[in-house]
Amino acid sequence: MLLYSIFFIILILLVLFGIAVINAIRLKKDYVNGKPYDTEKDGINPEKHAKNLSEMIQIPSVSVRGNSDLTYIYKMHEKLEELYPLIHSRLEKTDIDGALLYRWKGKNPDRLPILLMSHHDVVEATGEWKYPAFSGTIAEGKIWGRGAIDTKGALCAILESVEYLLSIGFTPSCDVYIASSCNEEITGDGAVKTVDYLYKKGIKFELVMDEGGSVMGDMLGSNAQTAMVGIFEKGRANIKFIANSHGGHASIPFKNNPFARLAKLIDRIETRPPFKKKITAPVKRMYKEMVPYMPFKYRLVLGNLWLFGWILPLVMSKMGGQANALVSTTCVFTQAKGSNGANVIPEEASVTANMRFMIHEPLEPSLKKVLKIAQRYDIWMEMISGYDIPPVANMNTYAYRQVIKQIKDTFGDIPVIPYVMLAGTDARHYTKICDCVLRFVPLTMSDAQMKSAHAVNENLDVASLSRAVKFYVDFIRHYDNTQ
Repeated sequence: MLLYSIFFIILILLVLFGIAVINAIRLKKDYVNGKPYDTEKDGINPEKHAKNLSEMIQIPSVSVRGNSDLTYIYKMHEKLEELYPLIHSRLEKTDIDGALLYRWKGKNPDRLPILLMSHHDVVEATGEWKYPAFSGTIAEGKIWGRGAIDTKGALCAILESVEYLLSIGFTPSCDVYIASSCNEEITGDGAVKTVDYLYKKGIKFELVMDEGGSVMGDMLGSNAQTAMVGIFEKGRANIKFIANSHGGHASIPFKNNPFARLAKLIDRIETRPPFKKKITAPVKRMYKEMVPYMPFKYRLVLGNLWLFGWILPLVMSKMGGQANALVSTTCVFTQAKGSNGANVIPEEASVTANMRFMIHEPLEPSLKKVLKIAQRYDIWMEMISGYDIPPVANMNTYAYRQVIKQIKDTFGDIPVIPYVMLAGTDARHYTKICDCVLRFVPLTMSDAQMKSAHAVNENLDVASLSRAVKFYVDFIRHYDNTQ
């Protein structure tokens, strides 16, 4: 009887595995090559777009934490007025302590408006560059310099498209806003103040679209293009853990000194993270769209969550890196501070951790877990800064469907992946006044170009910038939320 039971169980498992294999085979889709690009259409002028982005890059509008000097931010404003005279003569412009907000009045002011956003500050540029970081050199079919990717390129594309549409006398169906923060790179308050300004005026949006994903040229193990549209980003907090003692000379050590206790805390959280592991709805949605284009082994597992879903979160957490970050809250220790002398046991020592909260375990329960562990080692903690998880974008809207449609119209029938952003953007602030907040810029980038943001040799293809202009031109032209 036992033998028959074992045989029956094995048979069931084989049948289930066979179904999973068939499903993995059935799911497979081939990449479709991107849509050919015609620079003669819709007033697209690659040389002009590249020149204007080059001039924007030449303004070193660097944000530095603790430095409130906005000299170069306002030089950037002056440059934008010079490059885009129609925008600055026909749109309502609001300067919010260096952050910019433009309103382009549509035909029907009673309809919900849309907002396209970016930021005009950049990070510092260090290291050895192929071309000077703030030269805006146009060479090798690319525009080189700090901000080309993050995110003067996107801002340039937005402004170029609006300037063109104004030049042909076009009026959008609804109000179109453009927002650009002046201190996004230092997690500044430019976007916060802009949202507060809009909120007090009672303005809500049908769509907000910020930086985040893009059209990648070498994702999912293929050279084919893939559009990555961010629908959600994790919450974040910087947490300081503090251990005290009576201090003393290092020649007379004692057990459980502050660093010893902090080391135990770090080891405990690193080796046995206390956070729940789960494949949440946004991650499932992401995998659903990604799986058909992945190699068979990934289609087998990720395409059959009904069979492997119970074990996959544990496996992904063991893998670490991005896989773990998608299924769990994370806590990474990044800074430490002790005494001023190598021979002095500190009266107070501390370590700082950066935490990123996943949707199934937000800020409060995550902090409670790490606090409970810290208390075991006589350590107390404080939150230096942080915010909880912003809402997931509502994908059951005309706005979301129109973005996807425009991606297909501009780039061809390429895969469009709604993905979970592990980093943070200014977009999270706008969830207060919009249900569909997306993180996507229509720039085509290689993995190397994406990684050049905040690194040396940041660059963007001239053709990529021009196609982004076409995306925005057509998106604004065809946007009609009555359909």
